[in-house]
Amino acid sequence: MANTRYPIGDPSFVRIREEGFFYVDKTEYIHRMVNEGKFYFLSRPRRFGKSLLVSTLEAYFQGKRELFKGLAIDAFEKDWKKYPVFRFDLSAGDMSRHEELESHLRITLGRWEDIYGANPAEDTVSSRFRGLIQRAVQQTGLRVVVLVDEYDNPLFSTIDDKETHERMRSTLKGIYSVLKAESDNIRFCFLTGITRFSKMSVFSGLNNLEDITLEPDYAGICGITQEELTQHCSEGIRKVAEMNSLSYDEALAELKGHYDGYHFSAVSPDVYNPFSLIQAFKKGSLKSYWFTSGTSKFLWERICRLGDSTLLLDVLSPTLTEIQLGATEEDGLTLEALLYQSGYLTIKGTAQRGRAYRLGIPNREVEEGIMEGLLPLTSRRRTAEVNVDLMKMRDYADDGDVDAMMRHIRSFLAEIPYQMHGKNPEIYYENNLLILFTLIGIQTRVEMATADGRMDVAMRCENFIYVLELKLDKSADGALRQIREKDYQLPFERKGLPIILVGVNFSSEKRNIDSWVYEQQ
Repeated sequence: MANTRYPIGDPSFVRIREEGFFYVDKTEYIHRMVNEGKFYFLSRPRRFGKSLLVSTLEAYFQGKRELFKGLAIDAFEKDWKKYPVFRFDLSAGDMSRHEELESHLRITLGRWEDIYGANPAEDTVSSRFRGLIQRAVQQTGLRVVVLVDEYDNPLFSTIDDKETHERMRSTLKGIYSVLKAESDNIRFCFLTGITRFSKMSVFSGLNNLEDITLEPDYAGICGITQEELTQHCSEGIRKVAEMNSLSYDEALAELKGHYDGYHFSAVSPDVYNPFSLIQAFKKGSLKSYWFTSGTSKFLWERICRLGDSTLLLDVLSPTLTEIQLGATEEDGLTLEALLYQSGYLTIKGTAQRGRAYRLGIPNREVEEGIMEGLLPLTSRRRTAEVNVDLMKMRDYADDGDVDAMMRHIRSFLAEIPYQMHGKNPEIYYENNLLILFTLIGIQTRVEMATADGRMDVAMRCENFIYVLELKLDKSADGALRQIREKDYQLPFERKGLPIILVGVNFSSEKRNIDSWVYEQQ
């Protein structure tokens, strides 16, 4: 087997190409952008290839044609000019303090002033940047290229510190205001971020910024598509298969379940998380690489606040309009929109005749990461204790022992102190049930649409598929009858595993599972 070198965490296009690392060709998108427009904005989740895309654009505009030999753009591009390129990398360093941002900008501008000269009269960040653009154009005879990577990092890092946040916003606005003022001197401008956070206020006046975040033509610009996976990643797939005692097709299915599922427009190819996929190729293990590489503290705290006030199901499978999807801090950035923009939810389809988007969790890595993180917080139990319970529940589920599984779940819920129930104990327990069922199942889907309704939970374990319908203060028999009448099991009959239908009734008075009934198909 060949030994492909995978660039884990390396966003440098130059280094990847010069040293022969694995690279999925995205240069066709670059050719389209630079020939069809001038000012672009792209939002994608963290570790999704934005920095590599910016680095590729930088090398292209620096005229490094030799690095593009054999790539798509080499067949299209004939005029390889060397433009003056100004690249701001706002992902670097600790951006939680305004002093760090100012220091970073001073160093960055100073490096460019070593090339194009400085004017002592320019004593602000914006005046220095504007002077640099003008001198670069005068000295080279070419308009400049401006690239901004992770524009929102300083804002996101200070969201809980209002004073620092406003200072960050003011400083960044000074930089971005230059883009509008010097538009005639700019050949190309590209800005990336995790979210569309504060986009309008920070970019005030820059009304010619084209947002390609939801454009179908650019849905595959970051990440690895299904087509790219099958065409270029056979060696990595074979290693995963070998390391996990799987066939090639079984390894493909496992990779898809773990890391696929992202859609960045209503019409989008399947997109895999590139960070996790490449890690899996290198190590041969199917682990949660992206989720465990760092989740925003601010975002996680907002999720954990849901507790007993909001059904997790409503948050994790919402329907939002395009305006809501792109909401900013100023115009009502909801948790659901933030989860989408950060990569924890993705587009699953359209609703309201195409006027809105149905969202959902993209894959198993994200689903299990969210649920495992939430379970100790909602149950107020130590992680080690929770994991022991989960292993027992999963063993019962794998053995088809429904009574033992449900008794253990009921016992687990009974241990939660009454004081933790809060104002809405029903919601609190329903959230716990959803988390438990998700983590018990090796593959779980919630609120799955069928031809005749929406089932509550479907989970696929090692030896069985479970279809569960949950009721509150009604009857378990009625829940089971609903499964039968609406044929919720039909989508799973071709999977080749026995199907167990389970009706569950939850009692608000007992604050626990009241009864359950089941039957095996």
